[in-house]
Amino acid sequence: MKATAARKPQDAATITAGLLALLTALEGIPAGSPAGAAYTAALRRRGEDLAVAGGVEALRDARTAAIAAAPDCAEARAALIDAAWATLPGWTA
Repeated sequence: MKATAARKPQDAATITAGLLALLTALEGIPAGSPAGAAYTAALRRRGEDLAVAGGVEALRDARTAAIAAAPDCAEARAALIDAAWATLPGWTA
């Protein structure tokens, strides 16, 4: 089994910027595609990183920022985030 490299800790602002980039990329990808699955997995990892960096409050702040950054895509972004973070400890949309 291949060991995964530990990710370098980042601050919540940096993680949120990465989250926004992932959501932007996901907007043009068809549902069910392998690329979509990869981006969704990356959204999950960003959520895990945010939970470590700032807990549930950081997750909520990032979700709010992602929705505010593209109001015309708010519903889709909220659904993507909520699905990716559904099993994170303490997360509720």
